[in-house]
Amino acid sequence: MHPFSILTLGIFVAGYITARWDLVTRLYELAIFAAEYGVVIRAAKGVIALTALFLVIFLPVVWIAQKETYLVCLQPFQSYA
Repeated sequence: MHPFSILTLGIFVAGYITARWDLVTRLYELAIFAAEYGVVIRAAKGVIALTALFLVIFLPVVWIAQKETYLVCLQPFQSYA
């Protein structure tokens, strides 16, 4: 391999490692920040609240749909042609 290519490859690898290390340290700092300010707890509370809201809206709709489907199945077939 040409010496210039080896130097270029070495610089690229060094830059890549530096960028990865910077990313890892930033993620570590973000995790510490989130833990200190209770971000995880607030996010969990939000997920629980949205799930409860979804179930309060969705379950009655499913119940009504099942009831209507059952009632339609009980009626004899009518041809409108």
